[in-house]
Amino acid sequence: MQIIRSNIDTNNKFDLYKLTKSSGAMVQDAPDGLSIPVNKWALYNDPKEGKDGQQKDNTVLSFIDTSGVKYSTVSATFQREFEDIVEIMGADPFAIIVKHGQTKAGKPFVTCELDCEFRG
Repeated sequence: MQIIRSNIDTNNKFDLYKLTKSSGAMVQDAPDGLSIPVNKWALYNDPKEGKDGQQKDNTVLSFIDTSGVKYSTVSATFQREFEDIVEIMGADPFAIIVKHGQTKAGKPFVTCELDCEFRG
């Protein structure tokens, strides 16, 4: 496992474990429009063995809300939008809104946007 980017001290083994190994909710299962105040987060590479036996990179975004609930996703769309929000907000507190949609081909996807009403 390799941490790509995070707002935690990766020497804190409890935070590192919670974000990368503990169970939590999948972002895809969160209701559309849910606002989640983000406390801690980590984007990391978690290699997995594919069906062909080859190691495959698996980029995961996990975050913990201010009440301690962990969410995770492998959605590249969600991860890109989340990283854009982190770039804008820096160290300031923020919340995201979960957004579900459908591609032109009819495939469901999940993304997020900054909750501009949240004032931490």
